[in-house]
Amino acid sequence: MVGLQTTYLLDWPIRSIGLFGLLGAVLPMTFGMAYLLLPAYVGTTLATPRLPGVHLVISYAGAAVLVAGQLTTLPRPLVTAGASLWSLGVACFLAALGATIVPVLRADPSVVIRSRDRPQRSTRAATATVPFAILYLAIGTIALLARASSIPVIPATSIPGVVHFYAVGFAALLIISLGTRLLVGFFHVVPPRPLTWGALGGGVVAPALIAGSFWRGPLFQVGAVVLSFSVICYLGMVAIVAVRTDRRRVGLLGVLAGAFAGAGGVFVAATVAISGEDAWLLEAHVPLVLDGFLLLTIIGYAYEFFPIGTGQFTGASDRIGLATLVTLGFGVVLRAVEPLLGAPVVGDVGATLGIVGTSIYAYVLTRRLVGIHAG
Repeated sequence: MVGLQTTYLLDWPIRSIGLFGLLGAVLPMTFGMAYLLLPAYVGTTLATPRLPGVHLVISYAGAAVLVAGQLTTLPRPLVTAGASLWSLGVACFLAALGATIVPVLRADPSVVIRSRDRPQRSTRAATATVPFAILYLAIGTIALLARASSIPVIPATSIPGVVHFYAVGFAALLIISLGTRLLVGFFHVVPPRPLTWGALGGGVVAPALIAGSFWRGPLFQVGAVVLSFSVICYLGMVAIVAVRTDRRRVGLLGVLAGAFAGAGGVFVAATVAISGEDAWLLEAHVPLVLDGFLLLTIIGYAYEFFPIGTGQFTGASDRIGLATLVTLGFGVVLRAVEPLLGAPVVGDVGATLGIVGTSIYAYVLTRRLVGIHAG
């Protein structure tokens, strides 16, 4: 995450920034969230606790090669090796979840709909969308391997298409799916059912349209509109929970700020898709979605799972947590408006704020997790 903010200062190409941030920051945090939550939703724990460590090491090795391949010209066998390493990491992820969840479902399929959350229909709908997120992850990985090895398994899928299979199909859909349950569990407010179903339904359909026809024809434009509808419904869910809950926690600010950034990001993307490519809009889209929607949301939920205010270390307070969210969020805003203003210094200030915010977050969360293991 800290490195991602630095890439803005280094003026990397926008596609390289997107790939670095997605493979280096967003997806590892999403994998961690899935490792933590999905087994718990079927009443068990991860069956292979060592596999996530293997996954992390080989995936980061593969990601480093893939990002380097975007920044410079590498021999194709090396790029193929990077894609293979990353894909092997994804296979570890799928194997770990499969070994954990499949035996439970075989023994008692009804376990996935048992929940104290209400209404149960929304819980079931949220649970039913999780396999689609896993499916998009698998499709994106196959497309990545096909692209790296020049084997047209999934025809005409570009690297940006792969990125959107991962970002929209896996990370965003999983955030919306799990968020539907987490909002109720953490804040004891049930969002209106139409908003929940709109967010989930649009989140399932949009990735196939966007990633499968990236910048090609009307399907891409329809996908952009559907995704906008989904994220706006998700924003409505989060906003209603924020207004109605009596549990004012620092993590909720991150989730709410992430939802607003997501709505801004998909609005920008839909504008580009419908009216044609516009350089400044695309440059605004990446920080709004990558740093704003995905990272702020994940950080917000991380603060809910691991409250830093209960830690016994320097800086263990909700004020510090709030400061990280505000600093990173303000940095996102500055980077989003910098292309419109045409003032690079504004973007540099935003990236610097991002470095400060993510560095503090890395410190407090690491100390919090170390405290948990030490206890």
